[in-house]
Amino acid sequence: MSQRALIIITWIGLFILGFGLRFHHLEERPMHADEATGARILAQQLDSEIYQFNPQHFHGPLLSLSTLPIAAAHNERSWAELSTTTLRYQAALAGLLLIAIPLLWRRTLGDWGALTAAALLSTSPLLVYYNRMYIHESLLTLFAMCACTAIFRLSEKPTLRSGALSGLCLGLMFATKETFAISVLAWIPAALCCALLHQRDGSLKQYIAQLQLYLLPAVLLILTTAASAAYFYSDGFRAPQGMIDAVRTYFSYETTAGHEKGAGYYLHLLLWPKHQLGLWWSELMVALLALVAIARAAGEPRLQRSIVFLAIATLGHFIIYSCIAYKTPWLMLVPWAHACLLAGYAVSQINQLQANRRIALSLFLLCGLVYQTTQSIHASGRLANDSRNPYAYVPTSKDIPKIEHWLQQLATLPDAAPLIPIAVVGQGYWPLPWYLRSFKTIGYWPVPTESLTHLPLIFAMPEHRRACDELLNSSHVALPRALRTNVTITLYLRHDIWEAWMYTNEE
Repeated sequence: MSQRALIIITWIGLFILGFGLRFHHLEERPMHADEATGARILAQQLDSEIYQFNPQHFHGPLLSLSTLPIAAAHNERSWAELSTTTLRYQAALAGLLLIAIPLLWRRTLGDWGALTAAALLSTSPLLVYYNRMYIHESLLTLFAMCACTAIFRLSEKPTLRSGALSGLCLGLMFATKETFAISVLAWIPAALCCALLHQRDGSLKQYIAQLQLYLLPAVLLILTTAASAAYFYSDGFRAPQGMIDAVRTYFSYETTAGHEKGAGYYLHLLLWPKHQLGLWWSELMVALLALVAIARAAGEPRLQRSIVFLAIATLGHFIIYSCIAYKTPWLMLVPWAHACLLAGYAVSQINQLQANRRIALSLFLLCGLVYQTTQSIHASGRLANDSRNPYAYVPTSKDIPKIEHWLQQLATLPDAAPLIPIAVVGQGYWPLPWYLRSFKTIGYWPVPTESLTHLPLIFAMPEHRRACDELLNSSHVALPRALRTNVTITLYLRHDIWEAWMYTNEE
């Protein structure tokens, strides 16, 4: 078999592996609160076909806009008809396309370096886990790596074409999530260093002349970024207020309390070995390969600029995100994709190594990839919503899907009263509305009131448990359940419905 045929077969194998890890049983994991919130925004667009951006609480419009065609293809046109699989297809597809990004760097990565980077992207537990979740990060990461490629090429050769492509990718990032600004802050010093390396033997006058070549492409980049982002935020320029709100979000966005963590959180999450659930969890191999790649930059002038660019960009992302108190695991998808691409340079010229070193490096890679795949299978499979899983962040309890099934059974009881209207008391109840979407009449109360005593079904958040116990003690049965990690919810079922259920089961 020729080397070219082997490379093609390996690429096909990587895509099949990436597809299996991302699309297998997408519907099994309970919906996360953030997924359910995104689904509700999508449902509002399905109902009214109008997108209204909220600069205080939600991110860009591209997540829901890109899901509309998938929902239409599955003939899902309302909140009640939406399915978990339809929502998660978009993120899984973005994750699958991400595997192809190293092909854009093949000129410097080489065939084996590109394959290595793709294999790391394909099997990374962090990437796989969140590529199976309906949140903005998978789409953001795909656009970010396209933008990273375009900006690097702009730094090497400033042309109007590269400026326009960079601006388009940045605009798509902006339309996905406002955190695109963090990537811009990481890429600017990386691009400047590459531009200076290109002219490191020149005089100051030559440096200035070189920088002037970037002026028009940079202007075009800014204009293209603004225009493409504005198009989506303004619903095709039909709602100009959306463009203003896109800027306002940087001054008015309100983060949720409880996500503050120390500066070393991300290093611990990704690198520090953690023995939990019978596995050692770590993606240290990627970091080790990235360090080897950085060390190679000094002795490989042909690879120097690309390695320097990716190293500075990766480090910049990590430093900025680590300095921000608000931290969640999925915020690492963009930096970690950079790290995986950088790691590919460690083996970009593996064919030039001595036979024993080549074999040792190949075995190290193979063992590491097998172990990453094992972690991905466990993290996204049977341990997907186990709070001890390092990648499972505030997962939804398995009680909630069971409640949905049980309520459907209650609704079909022959002698029981109707289950509607349903009341939800308190705040922070997501993803509960997702599992109640088949019931048409649902009311939300900030605090319990006397009017609740006649309702058939009430869900109360923990802060209102005592008040609801006192109010509903004589009329309802209290059934405690788990909502999310360390968050309980109490279901109050009216006595007549409870007795009808018990009588049916006795028969």
